[in-house]
Amino acid sequence: MDALLPNSNIGPATTPTMEQSVGNARRLFPNCRYELDSASVAYFALAYFIRDLRTRLATAPPQQAQNDPFHQNNQSSLRDLAIPGADSIPFTYLMDLPVPFSDRELSHFGTCHIRRMMDPTFLQDGAEWGGYYSLPTWGDSSPEVDFDSAMHGVRFTASELLHTGNRELHGTGGIDGVDDFELRGTIDCKTGALNMEKIYVNHDIRWHWVGFLTPFGITASWGERGGGWVWLYKTAWCSTGASVS
Repeated sequence: MDALLPNSNIGPATTPTMEQSVGNARRLFPNCRYELDSASVAYFALAYFIRDLRTRLATAPPQQAQNDPFHQNNQSSLRDLAIPGADSIPFTYLMDLPVPFSDRELSHFGTCHIRRMMDPTFLQDGAEWGGYYSLPTWGDSSPEVDFDSAMHGVRFTASELLHTGNRELHGTGGIDGVDDFELRGTIDCKTGALNMEKIYVNHDIRWHWVGFLTPFGITASWGERGGGWVWLYKTAWCSTGASVS
């Protein structure tokens, strides 16, 4: 993923929108013969997201308004969750890499993680998932992306395979700087495409996530107007030598 992080000469200074991500991808690969679909865009968006998140984690945590009714939970903060690196995510276990230079190499590479990561033994093994989401910049003139406090404690259960080819996912035990929350949605077992809602338990607030299950975890955009991006991953991946699960 470090190789995908943009330098000062490529792309915008902040996490891009879906349209900007497509444009950046086309500039990086002008001779690409393949359609830059939404899954490809999710990977590019994640690269920008990680760059901005690393920068934000290296500075002071965001200042939340003292009387903000939607940030009453002090058990979660920006600094208290590490982010995984390439040496701690078990890519060799998660990905069935295609044979190099084979006819299906490029088409299969983007989904070679699906078989293992969509297996119920991976999704509902009791492991904790956590992560971050970027805040919306609607009408904000600031060039910098900010992030809310870390998400913690999510544990998933998965349904049997449905006739649609999807699995239903239910994440419970989530907590962030706003409140306790749960996740409900579906994932396509062939593509990893995800549609999910983040539902706050004690507030009449829910946010729609649209994204993908990637080898890095769940990457999605959130909000009715593309409010920001989300990265959710197994917290066990945050240490070198992480378990293969």
